[in-house]
Amino acid sequence: MERYERILVCIDRSAYDAAMLRYAGGRSRAAVSKEIHFLHVLDDTERIFHDTPDGSPAPRDPTTEALQTLVTEHFSGHGQEHLLCEVIRASPLIEILRYAHEKDVDLIMMGRHYGRRVETDDEAVLARRIARKATCSVLVLPEEYQLQADAIVVPIRDSECSANALEVACGIAATTGATVTALNVYTVHGGYSRVGTTLEEHQARLEAAATRECGRLIKRTDTHCVNVECKCAPDHHGNPVPVILEELGSGEGRAVVIGARGRTGAAGVLLGTVTEQLIRKSPSPVLAVKKKGECVGVLRALLIIAGPED
Repeated sequence: MERYERILVCIDRSAYDAAMLRYAGGRSRAAVSKEIHFLHVLDDTERIFHDTPDGSPAPRDPTTEALQTLVTEHFSGHGQEHLLCEVIRASPLIEILRYAHEKDVDLIMMGRHYGRRVETDDEAVLARRIARKATCSVLVLPEEYQLQADAIVVPIRDSECSANALEVACGIAATTGATVTALNVYTVHGGYSRVGTTLEEHQARLEAAATRECGRLIKRTDTHCVNVECKCAPDHHGNPVPVILEELGSGEGRAVVIGARGRTGAAGVLLGTVTEQLIRKSPSPVLAVKKKGECVGVLRALLIIAGPED
């Protein structure tokens, strides 16, 4: 499978941290990772209080030792990883991106509502921004999910980023035994009646073209000897996300692996939009696959704007 030698696990002291740590342990075992970084970034509005001897509250940040205790209790990898824990007070967006880049991380893992503030962040804002700007792949986990995926759905187009995502999905399936479905959602445009074609005939032609496109992608992808099912589905409303979500169903035992960028500008916009909507809405874990080093220019600009650390 994809060799995630260095994984960054973003912890936010939520009720779902234990499940995320168990999931991270499974990923580390499968990838035989070398380093696992556990990072808790507190923003400036996050304060935890304890009582002083005179009874007045005083702020207290979570300690690295407390994070280490949490990791020891719930993380179980292959046993040879180097585990590093750190608690930082900074901007979560900037610091997670900075940390992942400086530590040469291969994969960022985070919850859909990392650092969640119900009144301001109920749509996975931070997770989507991280996935958009990170220089490596990002795995976003919903609040409840099955630790072992039995089926992997890969939304595809005939593009380089889809080929990368499909190869990663097949690599995962080769070690876990999951099935892989390459899902090609094709748009059914109007206007077919003007050339004397019925909707059924028009859709049949589009599906045949989508099937050929799927076959070409599978043919040029290293599938790691995994049998990939090709499935094509029509999109009558110009939005493939509901079609993908219907394929996922309840999300139990399923995961989504999708390319985060396209080969051309248009494909990049489409896939970026689809990826972000899936991060927001999917009942399944979403792995946004990027070639390592993408978005370095965007990250450098963000770091310049953010300025040096205090």
